[in-house]
Amino acid sequence: MRQLLILMIICMISFTAAADVITMDLTTATDIASNPITYSTNYGDGYYNCTDVWDSTYNDSGICQFIYTNDARFSLSHLPSMSSYGGQSWEGFTLSKVSQDTANVFGCIARGGIKGIGTPYVIGYFSDWVTETQGYSSNVILFDQEYYPEYVYICQNSNTMEAITHGGVFNARAFTHEDTLALIISGLDASLNETTKQVYYLAIDGSKNNGWVKVPLTTLGKTSGLSFRMATTDIGQFGANTPLYFALDGLTVNTDQPTKIPTIQDSSITSTRKMALVDSRLMIIHKGSLYNLLGQRIK
Repeated sequence: MRQLLILMIICMISFTAAADVITMDLTTATDIASNPITYSTNYGDGYYNCTDVWDSTYNDSGICQFIYTNDARFSLSHLPSMSSYGGQSWEGFTLSKVSQDTANVFGCIARGGIKGIGTPYVIGYFSDWVTETQGYSSNVILFDQEYYPEYVYICQNSNTMEAITHGGVFNARAFTHEDTLALIISGLDASLNETTKQVYYLAIDGSKNNGWVKVPLTTLGKTSGLSFRMATTDIGQFGANTPLYFALDGLTVNTDQPTKIPTIQDSSITSTRKMALVDSRLMIIHKGSLYNLLGQRIK
């Protein structure tokens, strides 16, 4: 009887530990209105071929300003501006299933997510201009509560690989052994300030990321989200010459008895909240009401 009791306790502990681990599932992705993410079938060409890319990547509607996965446990920033130098533009994150092996801003050199060729993955486009003018990174993933990030898979964007290998992509030049391309991943505190950091080099000392790499995040500690920035040594008159794109998949976090988000003072605002940009400010939408990031009701 005692042995059976011990076995039951071990099983309960094991079950609890397994239930605490959450991995981002891109097949659950929706917009703010809970519409499932769909992918374009034929749009664009060359570097900007959008086939097999989220079909609202260039949609500036309010419902497209974040991508949600896992029942809104993860909120990925998406900043479409619709007009830039006479064309269309976006920053932040979008979703892709691009599997072509040519240079494409929506592709990665693995030609698919960590589950194989043609499976979905996240494309990040870092804007240093947005980051400098808004005071926070264009690329953030917000959590529905505080978690301990464990790891994330990172892969080189195929257009960026073309630029740092051969040059000739706009003003970018080919990298030498002295050049670096860094992805800086930071934890976010309750006020969305960047705290601890983890740096992963997509290119350094002549070596380049050549596929999915598991990047540990345990040093970040307990966070309310993650911020992603990029830095390159190829800088021109107007900023980075290197295309600042990267691919992401398999973000995994852990929690020990989750609690409510400390940034929200109203205890009723829990996992049902969603984030959106309102008048260029990051706000929380909950049950039809608008709150700022301190949990104060706006309207």
